[in-house]
Amino acid sequence: MTSSPPQGPAALRLLDPAPQDAATLRRLRPIAGLTAAVLGGVAALHAAWAAGSTWPYNDPTTLTRSVLGVPEAGDFPPPGMTVAVTGALAVTAGATLARTAGSEKVRRIARLLTLPAAAVLTLRGLGGFAQSLLAPNAATPEFTRNDLRIYSPLCLGLAAGLAALEIPTKKES
Repeated sequence: MTSSPPQGPAALRLLDPAPQDAATLRRLRPIAGLTAAVLGGVAALHAAWAAGSTWPYNDPTTLTRSVLGVPEAGDFPPPGMTVAVTGALAVTAGATLARTAGSEKVRRIARLLTLPAAAVLTLRGLGGFAQSLLAPNAATPEFTRNDLRIYSPLCLGLAAGLAALEIPTKKES
């Protein structure tokens, strides 16, 4: 089956995904599953923090210094903000799984969530590296260390997982 290239403004063509056949979708499911599982795990961690947990740290001050990069526990975001992040991560995890669904309509709708999420995660990953490398004193040393080792690479890895779901079906020569 051959289709003509999408027509119209570039912004609208961006919303028209490349064709993916059933075999391509099957090959992408492990990537979608792994990416969704990690997003879900990060969402669960945020939910625990919103409920008052300080895991994996012993106290709110260490958590705040390590996760937010601010010196005082009083600066920790309110639970409502953390719940919002939890929701965004959980919805993105679900949309990630839906990107390999059998229904093209479901895949298109899910793509409206995963593309912006990939962009946000890319910006967070690159911005985190930039800040931590170029202005390491802008945050606590604990945060800078975690950002370089965990947070920024994780964001870029998740963005790559979401971007991989855009792989089109190869055309036969």
